[in-house]
Amino acid sequence: MKKKEINGLGELENKVMETVWELGKASVRDVLNNIKSQKQLAYTTIMTVMSRLYDKNILKREFKNDAYIYAPVQDQKTFSASISKKIINNLIAKFGEDVAVAGFIDVMEVNNNKKSVELRKKLKSIIK
Repeated sequence: MKKKEINGLGELENKVMETVWELGKASVRDVLNNIKSQKQLAYTTIMTVMSRLYDKNILKREFKNDAYIYAPVQDQKTFSASISKKIINNLIAKFGEDVAVAGFIDVMEVNNNKKSVELRKKLKSIIK
């Protein structure tokens, strides 16, 4: 089984998405040429991955000049926020709200970043 990244996409899917986000719009050939310098891949492999990302509604496409041109449905920041919400909802469903939020607060405290104080207050007010 292929390893899935935290966002639910596989390693190659992530590379394809990073390339499409970088280019804005891309054909299979554009993505292949961009990734090929990093890894030896077949055209049909990239075509299959991009088609599957289209089926998952992560990419949209239009047919131009005898080829599909793909574009992301969401920008990278929006996509990441959407995946984060899904992960959090899954944690809440699996472990309950109190445990999931407490775990998140613990991680924020360990990381002690600048926004952690604000976020902890928001999270604590939610679980009251």
